[in-house]
Amino acid sequence: MRRPMSLGLTLAIAACLSADAPTKNETLLRDDFKSADHQDRAASRGDWKVSGGVISVTQDPVLYEKYANHGPLLAYEIPHDDAEARVQFKPQGCKTVVFTMDAETGHAFRIILRTDRLGSIYGYDPQPGADRPKANPLSREMPMLKDNEWTSLSARVTGQTATVIVNGKEFKVTHPSIDQNKTTVKIGFAFGSFAVRSFELDAI
Repeated sequence: MRRPMSLGLTLAIAACLSADAPTKNETLLRDDFKSADHQDRAASRGDWKVSGGVISVTQDPVLYEKYANHGPLLAYEIPHDDAEARVQFKPQGCKTVVFTMDAETGHAFRIILRTDRLGSIYGYDPQPGADRPKANPLSREMPMLKDNEWTSLSARVTGQTATVIVNGKEFKVTHPSIDQNKTTVKIGFAFGSFAVRSFELDAI
């Protein structure tokens, strides 16, 4: 006959299981680019450089082709669910800027900003056995990118709802796919040059 676990052991196991889970109002990420190194920062697909509180890069056409027509990427592998991300960036000659929250199954939530037309918001449904999740268009009214100007973007995801603010303009979307445990937050772009001066993520 198995003996029941003691209360102390039960609590210890529960603490271990929840040790990596973010708590409400916890600061998950602060990157002000005052240092060339950050424990969670992964800057790829280009020669990113940090200087004067800014990280920047110019797209390399050879690398763009190597990575199947994907431009440079700035990513942070940080588990989160209900959370708010904030990023300030400046595009120069970019065609698109893409902000994404990924889950274990791939993309979970994405904002695409463009220079030639209004941008979009997507939620993604996991598709067992498929190569990628199913994309669900949630909005096609995001403002167009302003070239060579600093842009502020925030994405607050709580349950099935996301509130997106771009330079003070607010957009709200709701879809079940938004409510996923996420693993990564990132921003990338295609063509031209790109600079970022702050990237933040808070559990809420």
